[in-house]
This record gives sequence, structure tokens and C-alpha cells, in this order.
Amino acid sequence: MKQLSLFLLFLPICYAFHYLPGDTLQDVGLDENLFPMKSKRFGPGKVFYKTDSPCPAFEPFRCPDEGKCISIQYLCDGAPDCKDAYDEDPRLCTAARRPPVEETVSFLKSLLATHGPNYFERLFGPKARNNMLELGGVDNVAIVLSESQTIDDFGHALILGWDDLQQLRMVFISVEQGDLGILTSLGIKESEVEDFKFFFHKLINTGFLDH
Repeated sequence: MKQLSLFLLFLPICYAFHYLPGDTLQDVGLDENLFPMKSKRFGPGKVFYKTDSPCPAFEPFRCPDEGKCISIQYLCDGAPDCKDAYDEDPRLCTAARRPPVEETVSFLKSLLATHGPNYFERLFGPKARNNMLELGGVDNVAIVLSESQTIDDFGHALILGWDDLQQLRMVFISVEQGDLGILTSLGIKESEVEDFKFFFHKLINTGFLDH
């Protein structure tokens, strides 16, 4: 199996693999009474994100349909181990290579707290006004960033306009090419540039700009 990306070195391993993209708790056949665990629902009832699990530490990933626990080494290795092949789900495998959702949420919220509720309009367009409410809120944007394989998938999921998506693409390409001036032109403080650069490169290095 290919080695998991280096970001796993700095996130709790269960963080990345207890996220069920696109499902509610009921959708994956789990009963909160049978499997008590800490949980969060992000967005309009579409996503269930577990922060605790009944699986042992050496087999931390739980197949949602049959409840089977498997080792991380069998995740996204091209050979299904869950009976519904959930362990090879493209969105899950993309999310596994991206920063944890909660880390992205924290990063986005800190920028909104510093710059105001309309800050991300410069990056995502007018739908990002008012704390990205029209995009489903900060939590939803973080989840979509995590599971969208490419920038086009991201734009489609959030129904971004063509012009807004091209603006976002231009920003990413500029950062990829080392032109950090575009970040300061967006009003990003000098003290924030390195954080933005790190965040953008995490997405770029996991195929966000691929076609």
C-alpha cells in the first residue's frame, strides 16, 4: 500500500478516517443508542463526522455498513475491505490526504474573526458574504474542500459562478508558481501569508488543480 501522506504525522489518525462523506448516521445504518459516540453534524443533515469510535486503536477505521473494523494500512489501497467498498470511496480517500476538517474550520473561522464576515468574498465570490452563509457556512466549505478531488469538483459542489471559479483558480495557480503578491492583493496580512501558502499547498499537492 502507498504510504499515507505526511499530514498524518500531525493529526490524530482517527480524525481523518472517521469522517463519512455525504452520509447521515441513519444512512450508514448506525444507531446512536447502539453505538454511543461523540458526533457532529455539519451542513443541512448531509454529513456525519464521528469524533469517537468503538473500534480499537490498531484497527481504527470502521466500515459503516457492517461495522467491521479495519487497519489503516488497508484504507485506499485499491482493494475493497468493506463489503460496500466504502474504504475505497474516492471522497474518503481524497479527504484522507487533506488537512483535517476541524483544522480547516478553525483556520477559516480565525480569518473571519480577524477580517470580518465578508472576507472570503475576495476568494470565493459574492456567495461567500456573511460568513459564507450561501455556501452552507464555514463547516460545509471546510468539508467540501476536504472531499473535492479538484477545484472544478469544489466549484460544482458549491455552485460557484464561472467567473468566481476562475478567480479562485488564478489565485491557486499564482501561489503554486510562487507569486505570493496575489495574496497581499487580496488583503491578506504579511503575517498570514505563510499560513495561507501552507494551506494552499496542502490542497495543490493533493491534486486540487488537476483536471
